[in-house]
This record gives sequence, structure tokens and C-alpha cells, in this order.
Amino acid sequence: MGKFPSHDDSENAPSQNLTCSRESTEDIMMSTDYFEREHVFLYGTLMDPETLYRVLELSNRPPVLRHARVVRYETKLWGPNSALVNGKPLVPVYGMMCGIRSRIHFDRLIAYETDQYQLRPCQIELFNDNDHVKKNVDGVTFIWNGEQDELREGKFDLKQWKREKILRDIEMKSE
Repeated sequence: MGKFPSHDDSENAPSQNLTCSRESTEDIMMSTDYFEREHVFLYGTLMDPETLYRVLELSNRPPVLRHARVVRYETKLWGPNSALVNGKPLVPVYGMMCGIRSRIHFDRLIAYETDQYQLRPCQIELFNDNDHVKKNVDGVTFIWNGEQDELREGKFDLKQWKREKILRDIEMKSE
């Protein structure tokens, strides 16, 4: 697993204070405006910071991604895309963790994944700079929600996908 050139500000981010007047905490929790930061385990194309930046429609800085893994899953391929499915108990799937801080960004991730994927709670293992597990956090990930016969064996290769994306972009510009 290579190093990802970024710093992690997710642990040092200021906590968001909610001031309750007449509204009860339950009303705030049920409101679509209320959103508590969600740790999301990403794999496949969303491990690419540029793709995630575009999907989230960010206007300023790129998202902070941290090396991570989940266990009890495996990946298969749905066309060129990676699909997370239930796996064996000790088998790890490596990817990235991103702390999503707004409902709008979370909804954009859900829209990108389409109904072919569903959210599932998971335990995310985060790595430190020495590629050792630093800590575990509760989070969510997107698992395959389609027909199993649509999947095939294989592993998603992010470097290969990026090369093919560059070639597609060049072809589109030359047309």
C-alpha cells in the first residue's frame, strides 16, 4: 500500500455545536438539516481524489483520504467497476476512508453509487504512516445490491483505471 500525500485533519476538526431553543434534540435528529459526520469506506474509482472531488462537487480543497481496510468482504467486478460483497471473516479489502461532513455530500455519494449499491455499517481500520493499523472507527460502505450473476471475479486496478481515463479524456478532446 503506497503513501497518500495528504494530512489528516479529521481528528483535529472543531466539533459542531448545536444550540437548541424550542426544538427538541429528537426534532433536530429527524430534520434533514441535521447531519453528523460519517466515516465512509471507499474502494474502486472513489479512491481517486479527483473523482471523489468531482462526485462531491467540492469547490475548494480536495477531500482528506486515509488508507483503510475492512474485513469480512471481498471485491468483484461489475463491468469495469468494483463491487464489494460479503466475504470470509478474516479477508481484508483495502481502500480509503473519507470523513463526510455534510448531508449534501453524503447524498451525492449515494447518487453516484446508484441503487446497484446499498449502504451497510462497517468497522473501518485506519492505518498510520507506517502502514500499521492505528485505530478502528465505525462507518459505512457501499456493498453490491444487484444480481450476483452480473458480477465476475477480478480485482479493480486504480492505476490502470487512471491510465485508461487519461486516454479517454485525450480522445474526447481530439474529437
